[in-house]
Amino acid sequence: MGFALGYWSSALASEADLTALPDDAPKLLTLRLEMTIVKRVFRLGAWVILAMLTQFFVNYFDTLMVGRLEPELATASQAALGLGMPVFWAVGGFFAAIGAGTQAITGRRFAEGKPVETGQVLFNSLCVGLLAGAFGGIFGWFATPIAVEALASASPLQAALGAEYTQIRMIGVLGMVVTFSYKAFFDGIGRTYVHLWAALAMNVFNIGLNYLFIFGFDPLGIPRMELAGAGYASVISTYLGLAIMAYVSASGDFKRFEIYRHRKVDTVVMRNIIRLLVPSGTATVILMAGFALFMYFVGQIDAASGGTANTYTAATKAIMDTSALCFMPAIAFGTATATCVSQSLGAGKPNLAARYGWESARLGIYAMLVIGAVFMVIPEQIISVLAPNDPAVPKAAAASMRMVTLALPLMSVGLILAQALYGAGANVFVAVAEGILHFGVLVPLTWLLGPKLGFGMEGVWFSASLYVSLLGVVMAFKFASKGWREIKL
Repeated sequence: MGFALGYWSSALASEADLTALPDDAPKLLTLRLEMTIVKRVFRLGAWVILAMLTQFFVNYFDTLMVGRLEPELATASQAALGLGMPVFWAVGGFFAAIGAGTQAITGRRFAEGKPVETGQVLFNSLCVGLLAGAFGGIFGWFATPIAVEALASASPLQAALGAEYTQIRMIGVLGMVVTFSYKAFFDGIGRTYVHLWAALAMNVFNIGLNYLFIFGFDPLGIPRMELAGAGYASVISTYLGLAIMAYVSASGDFKRFEIYRHRKVDTVVMRNIIRLLVPSGTATVILMAGFALFMYFVGQIDAASGGTANTYTAATKAIMDTSALCFMPAIAFGTATATCVSQSLGAGKPNLAARYGWESARLGIYAMLVIGAVFMVIPEQIISVLAPNDPAVPKAAAASMRMVTLALPLMSVGLILAQALYGAGANVFVAVAEGILHFGVLVPLTWLLGPKLGFGMEGVWFSASLYVSLLGVVMAFKFASKGWREIKL
């Protein structure tokens, strides 16, 4: 691994000079991509995409492998994941938003040619992250049963499984938060490949542990733990990824940043990280609260159908996991774009920062048109990969999956430009916009079209599709304005 890191370190150092372009104004009304911009974003974004997809599979394989349990238990377990993951991310995601401020400030200092100050941003982020992560894990452990009990509406089995799994995942919040500090540092200096190596190791480890823990393995004396086993596998994998990131930060080319040498506690840096963490974390809580209520309303549709089936809730979770294969790359390119934006602003080139944002959004639209075509043609077959033992799940999901596909291009624009705005430090705007769209559009419309008026799965997913489309429009209007260019960090 050391050879590979050294190779890519030198390669990226020579190729990814993000600010060595003229500060020309962006061209909006064109279909043609500006390839000098796209190549730079892609060099960073490709690593982030691979890392995020790999990390995504940590959660995806939870859904996939518990789907191999007995039909009723498999469907209830997948429904429990659909409820538990928003609760987990509402807590862990709030504190993991430490990465938003860390990356934005790191990119500025790096572009200003201050390596030691850049390293001190990470050290201070780690100090904040250790405290925040420990608090978040403890809080999440005690809050989980209350939250899950309040939101579980499909069946008692969903509630019991969801509470147990989510509490286990809360043990990993500390590792998750500190990992995001490291990731933000490496992303901010353009070394996005580092997180890929950690994510690959996490994913391979998680798959193996999932098999052992979910189904049990008598030769090693490992009992069958079912959904709880998936939770333990994810937690152990999280701390493995953290160990890799910490090791890399103290080796090779990164020694010049003197991250641990001075150990200078800088209250100004900490205050700025926290100042950007709070709105970013709040946006994550809003996002997860909205999706938790979304799952709650879907559970009501399940409950109204009679019996103890969790078909619509499991179908919704399957659609979310499948859609993640689209929004994860969008967020990844957004993360790379945030680095480009923050470094361009640090170099005093606001027009270049804008060009990075618009070209990334344009590239995202083209990518979603291709992916969406596949999802539109074979939605049932795609969902069947996650739910092979219950044919009712892919059948229930097919029409809604096609509906979501139509919203993918605007969803991509919204996610990419939201990350770009994070890179500029416009975190408050993103948080406020998310709050208005979630509780002004997604939540009330889901309730109205779902359990209230009886439009079922198609009604709730129409609401979700409208929400992500409006997100794209709002973020595009904000990025087209010039106020974000004046933010000082």
